Amino acid sequence: MDETVFARTPRLVWRAGTPNDLQALHAIVSGFDVVRQTETWPWPANLSCTRSRCVVTASDQAASGVVCQGDEVVGYLGLSPEVKIGYMFGKSHWGRGLATEIGVAAVAYAFDKFGWESLEACVFADNPASGRVLEKLGFQEGKACQGPCRARGGVHPIRTFRRPRA
Repeated sequence: MDETVFARTPRLVWRAGTPNDLQALHAIVSGFDVVRQTETWPWPANLSCTRSRCVVTASDQAASGVVCQGDEVVGYLGLSPEVKIGYMFGKSHWGRGLATEIGVAAVAYAFDKFGWESLEACVFADNPASGRVLEKLGFQEGKACQGPCRARGGVHPIRTFRRPRA
């Protein structure tokens, strides 16, 4: 497997981003409905921010990159040193099971590659679809809290999730 490819599924490839992915990723993060459900992506979309995240990102404790269906960039997924998983998909790709499909592969990658004992995730309370994805991936809901959203500004209610290693 190419060293920049983190995971493959029947429909998707999760791989490190390249400069060639910049415009496609920027189009995704230019949708307010997408970035309003993330903690750190700005609104309006900022090309230099997108460029900074559209680079090869892999280490012994992190991986992030684009999710592609065929030649099309359809989303972004990251595993962070804080033992968290985060993802987003272009709005035209919502409701097709893509997050669950690549999520299964990303969870396996996290446990196999990093040896983590658990994974955590947070979703804004007004994003029930992402909560359902996490539940399908075996995450269990924890206590509610508050967290920042750069695109919306301010602090908003968050649902926390945790998945132990199988």
